[in-house]
Amino acid sequence: MSRVLNYLGAFGRYLASRPWGGRLLVFVAGFVVAWIVWNIRSAPQPEESVEATPTSAAAGETMWTCSMHPQIRSPKPGLCPICNMDLIPVEKTGGGLRTLSYSPEAVALMSIETVPVERRYVQHKIRMVGKVDYDETALGYITAWVSGRLDRLFVDFTGVYVNKGDHMVYIYSEELYAAQEELLQALKYARGRTSSPTRLGLTPLDLVASARKKLRLLGLTDEQIKEI
Repeated sequence: MSRVLNYLGAFGRYLASRPWGGRLLVFVAGFVVAWIVWNIRSAPQPEESVEATPTSAAAGETMWTCSMHPQIRSPKPGLCPICNMDLIPVEKTGGGLRTLSYSPEAVALMSIETVPVERRYVQHKIRMVGKVDYDETALGYITAWVSGRLDRLFVDFTGVYVNKGDHMVYIYSEELYAAQEELLQALKYARGRTSSPTRLGLTPLDLVASARKKLRLLGLTDEQIKEI
């Protein structure tokens, strides 16, 4: 410490020996004094802050606490020593240091929400981006049982609702037309000849049954065959 003082004294004598040294010493001294005064004035006043105290007040006495730091409690208003916010009044209910009763204004300020305790499964919503697609297990494909041409298409755009039994298309098929003519000719031949066999040993009723079976194999139902 004495060595530092000697250095400072030598530096002061050096400045004093210079023509401008006196003015520099006055300027430095004024700056140091101003800095000390500014620090004293800007220091917080001890009576404005409140330290946390473990002592409890009597039941029913109004206490002051911080809305952000409930552990700060004081019997008089002031500032929170942690966040420097104004203390708010809270009335102690006598349930101990950890039991506090807040006013409705304090509850609204702190945005406190309470719910009854219950045992249940925890659910969490997750928002995700996806694409809606068809259920492949519910898709059905319709194919023609006979060759031919489409004369009219009823399902002509994607998304049309189709119910069971609705008409899908009108189809013209030479193969189906020939099978229909065979049934008509067999029915015409079977009139009055129910038991007389043909050259192949088939009765007229056998020819009718064969023609109907052929139409079933081509995809016609029994109701459609009866309409023929």
